[in-house]
Amino acid sequence: MRSFFLNLGLKPPYLLVAHSLGGIFANLYARVYPDKVSGVVFVDSPHPSEIIEQKTINPPIILSIINNSLKAVEKLFDKFKYSEDEYIEETINQIESAGPFPDIPIGVVSGTKKMPFVPKQAFEIHQQYQSKMLNLSSKSTYFICNESGHFPQIIEPEKVIAAIQNTLNAIKSESK
Repeated sequence: MRSFFLNLGLKPPYLLVAHSLGGIFANLYARVYPDKVSGVVFVDSPHPSEIIEQKTINPPIILSIINNSLKAVEKLFDKFKYSEDEYIEETINQIESAGPFPDIPIGVVSGTKKMPFVPKQAFEIHQQYQSKMLNLSSKSTYFICNESGHFPQIIEPEKVIAAIQNTLNAIKSESK
């Protein structure tokens, strides 16, 4: 991510906006480069501890067969297609050793509708951890998207925009 910003010529501090697994990487980046991040908006992103807990759930066998078959075919065309999933435990270890999350403004945007084929237990765990995301910073704001599942940026984009604007306003008021 750091080289991405440098290649684009973007100068810190950054407001990171990350969806889903991207939130794990934004979480790590904010910890490793706290002086370069002024805020983060997590859009239905998992908490690092959630990833570990979710791995204990066994999805229905038919869903596992379908997912594994599709992944195998996709990897024939792109061997790195799922590399972020395959190394997620290593990323979580990096988060744990990187130190605390900086006390910066964050927005946590959460969809509340269960997606089809997602086991109920997995959905409930995700919902519990969404509120735990607020504990990352004392400057957290929660944006609940009651019409959305995992993609509030598509179903309720106005709430994601509101989270970004709210976080920007909090950053601006801190810098005064």
